[in-house]
Amino acid sequence: MGESMASPKVDDRVGRVLAEEGTGRAGVSILNLRYGLEDKPAPVPAVLFGLQHVLVMFTAMIAAPLVIGQLLNLSPELRTTMVTGVMLGCGIGTIVSAIGIFWVGARLPLLLGAYAVYIGPVVAMAKTTSLAAATTAMVIGGLVLFVLSPLLGKLRPLFPPVVVGTLLVITSETLIRIAVNIAAGVNTPYAGKPITIFLVLGSILLILAINRLTRGFMRALSVFLALVCLYLISIPLGLANFHLVENAPWFRLPAIAPYGGFAWPDTAGLITVIVYHLIAAVYTMSITLALCSMLQIEGTERRVRGAVAADGIGSAVAALFGGVPLISYDQNVGAISLTGVGSRFVVAIAGVILVLMALLPKIGALIAIVPPFVLGGTLIFMFGMIGAVGVSILADSLRSQRDLLLFAASLGLSTAVNFAPAALFEVFPQSVRILAADGIVIGTVVAVVLNLVLPAKD
Repeated sequence: MGESMASPKVDDRVGRVLAEEGTGRAGVSILNLRYGLEDKPAPVPAVLFGLQHVLVMFTAMIAAPLVIGQLLNLSPELRTTMVTGVMLGCGIGTIVSAIGIFWVGARLPLLLGAYAVYIGPVVAMAKTTSLAAATTAMVIGGLVLFVLSPLLGKLRPLFPPVVVGTLLVITSETLIRIAVNIAAGVNTPYAGKPITIFLVLGSILLILAINRLTRGFMRALSVFLALVCLYLISIPLGLANFHLVENAPWFRLPAIAPYGGFAWPDTAGLITVIVYHLIAAVYTMSITLALCSMLQIEGTERRVRGAVAADGIGSAVAALFGGVPLISYDQNVGAISLTGVGSRFVVAIAGVILVLMALLPKIGALIAIVPPFVLGGTLIFMFGMIGAVGVSILADSLRSQRDLLLFAASLGLSTAVNFAPAALFEVFPQSVRILAADGIVIGTVVAVVLNLVLPAKD
């Protein structure tokens, strides 16, 4: 059996079936793609497009490890180690998801990133046992997700277009709220200063102008060009911190289990992490199916299974090298819908860039020279595009009173959770409080359950 699995012919056959599956499917066109799923741009444009993806998701990617480092009062060296682990896992997981290895990977432009929902359980385990135990739990969680991915792929029928579109709108609203806090510089010295409003409005207008006033290659790079302009504006304003680049080493070899090796976690903590991985898998399914709709290919069980398996591998690798678990990021839905670059090979290049950033810290430091609020307006726009894609899907799938009820209930409860005061959730046990206070989680559960229980016919 091991011999057949190692056969290049088998690998090629499986990869070809997955890559080409459903590519002839007709359907409603959500956007015009400059580069389709299987297109391979020339090297220079491909690298620029890949860097565009990295810039869009970089702030969100490093947020979770930085918050964990702050809550645990880790040393600067350990905080850097955690960020490095995340970047390495993101890079490897993204390459696997986009290119595919045997049945692993959706062969879609899915880019992995850190998931903030793990902050609570990781901090709790680190304080009650140790960070080494938290690392062990996260590695096990990633491997469990990988092993269960074939079973989770069977859940594909739970996500018809009306559910996928609803989840995208819910995701958009939830993430815009987070992006607004980033753009406003909350909990930073820049909070309440006019510069934050100027950069938010300026970045949105800049993206609109570049996207509407240019064509072809330049339009496909609209987000990248806007971000470059923001970086250049930040320098004379004194917002760029070049000391980060000066102090960063040229090369760093990531260490395995850098927090003192492995330690067996407590049962409650391990179960919590595994449950969170399963919930993250549901979210990955919705993003995978949304991308399939955008790219006008069939969202099959194989693609869902491959995406979840890649998430598991990426999460295990990230945790192994000191990071936190990952998830297929929704930012790509917004970026692809705006730029029209849907090539999975471009996203694979983004994965290579992330690996280089993990091994060559000066590259990562160069991208991180500006504070997150500078890029907040771009995030607001990207998250808005996620909602726009969701509305496009819903326009073709809201066909009955049942569908309207499903959408209204899911959006209403998700919004209520997002804007409810923190005291409301104190009635829940600590182990489930984070999930109960997450609008995306609640909206997902409501949409899936209502799709199952509401009669198909009015």
